[in-house]
Amino acid sequence: MSWGWPEAKPEEYTAHQIDLQFDLVGTTIPADNAQLLLDAVLPVLPWLGEDAGSGIQHLKGAETNSGDASLNINRRTKLYMRVPKARVQDTEALVGKTLDLSGHLLTIGRFKTRAFSPFSNIYAHFVDTGSESEEQFVQDVMRELDGRFQLRCGFICGKPQTIASSRGLLRGYSLMLHDVPAHKSLRLQDEGLGRNRLLGCGLFIPHKSIAPVVPEIF
Repeated sequence: MSWGWPEAKPEEYTAHQIDLQFDLVGTTIPADNAQLLLDAVLPVLPWLGEDAGSGIQHLKGAETNSGDASLNINRRTKLYMRVPKARVQDTEALVGKTLDLSGHLLTIGRFKTRAFSPFSNIYAHFVDTGSESEEQFVQDVMRELDGRFQLRCGFICGKPQTIASSRGLLRGYSLMLHDVPAHKSLRLQDEGLGRNRLLGCGLFIPHKSIAPVVPEIF
């Protein structure tokens, strides 16, 4: 979906947050691991929820043949966190810790930083606005982009998804934004969209093309 609205002249934007990529050592992880990961990380980094833009991407892995709700991890499986730049050194407390995700043990290795890139296409795997229907979700997205970010751009809403949380089942959608001006792209990555950033919701990453998500349009 898109609608026209002339953008103001390009502006400079300095990001407050930065992405961290941690190496991991382990064998399997629960498929639905967002709340488990948050519960394991917060005791080590209790300040993580103080900044609204901070977040933890849920862990991804390969399907197993065991038939249970677990995923295999390999060298490509990383832990991605978004933290304030001023907190990067504090995040080192996580290195070397072994996290217990409901019986799945995961040791956190070294990390490297990754600054945001001002791509015109950015993608969030799961966005939670509090609405369950696609129609209301789309309205929520348009309202937040227009009101909070002063932005009108094209976007693609993906299929409905769910995440287990301590407050119950969260329902949301993947979301691709395209034709986003550079300074707005950086701000969206810095602040996110919707709710529950610590559960991996509303965290945007650069995407080179909209083609991979086009088939998900309803």
